[in-house]
Amino acid sequence: MNIFEALEWTQWKTLSLELKTQVMNQVLKYFVSPLKKVSDVTYQQFELDGVKCGTFECSIDNQRFVLVPGNQAAILGWQSGVQGISRNLWDQTPLKESQAYRRALRNYGLKTAEDWEIFVNESTTPLRKQMIAPMLVQKNSQPVGTTYIGELDLITGEFSGESGKFTSIKPSFFSYIRQPQSLEESLRMELPKEIFEENSFYALLSEKNEKYTIYEHESCDFYCLLEKMEEELFDLLTEDQWEYAASGATRKLFRWGNELEEDESSYGRQISKKIQQANMFGLYFSDRLDHWEITRSMYLKLEKAEKIGHPLLDHLPLSSYYRSRNILVGSQPISPCDFHFRKAIIIQNG
Repeated sequence: MNIFEALEWTQWKTLSLELKTQVMNQVLKYFVSPLKKVSDVTYQQFELDGVKCGTFECSIDNQRFVLVPGNQAAILGWQSGVQGISRNLWDQTPLKESQAYRRALRNYGLKTAEDWEIFVNESTTPLRKQMIAPMLVQKNSQPVGTTYIGELDLITGEFSGESGKFTSIKPSFFSYIRQPQSLEESLRMELPKEIFEENSFYALLSEKNEKYTIYEHESCDFYCLLEKMEEELFDLLTEDQWEYAASGATRKLFRWGNELEEDESSYGRQISKKIQQANMFGLYFSDRLDHWEITRSMYLKLEKAEKIGHPLLDHLPLSSYYRSRNILVGSQPISPCDFHFRKAIIIQNG
């Protein structure tokens, strides 16, 4: 069995940890540039509804990547409408009908069950079978036009990463964070979710652990992004590769299953936690409508929009097979506040 046969999903699942480790070592030796720093290689187990996937994570130039097995006959896209989704999650009227909700019903003519079926199918890519090569995929998406510098822990004040680069932007960064003047003010103070100075830096807040991920920024468009990926010896995922990586090789509309009942109940909080967790391959995708992800195919995945207040309408853009109706113009400057991308190294012959 050669490395490509071993990395086929049906074969990979049956390999011992010893054999998987040998394959991973070959991947890092022959497919990752010797100019890149590889560290912290670990084996991880991920699970969804009883289906398990064991694979490797590693850091490449201080950013986490996951080894995603390939699939010679991956089924992508969707033509099953609202199949698998409880009717009460799509055929309902919100307690408060917002203008956005009424506008969506009017624009898409959502009156009958058939209308909803058509709407879901038209919002997702066509059903198809594709050959997907194995690949190393960036664990978290990255804002466009950025280069990773490091992380700042706001609780401890410690910075990990390239200290010299952070020092040069430190005064500008802290000018956006006003220090509380009293205990009461500190309790209700809200940190900015993102801080952006064009052609200088971009910082994104992780609300879970009060850390800012900090990047250098340089103005960028789609063609510039492709050139940058080539220079850095990375690939930009195609739409097919993105859908396969997002779905985790499952055949469900959403990467976490079909539960959409996010609310303040115990069950609702469990669903929210499930949506936020890593998928079957150990990759993280946005659980909010706060950015688009760019693919090499120029199709946009995910969505940046206001929530409507309807379970299916608010979650559909998070589907593994969703394709945004927004169109990317190749030469148009793109902001890190709106657009992300995901680096990859495709493991194939030639």
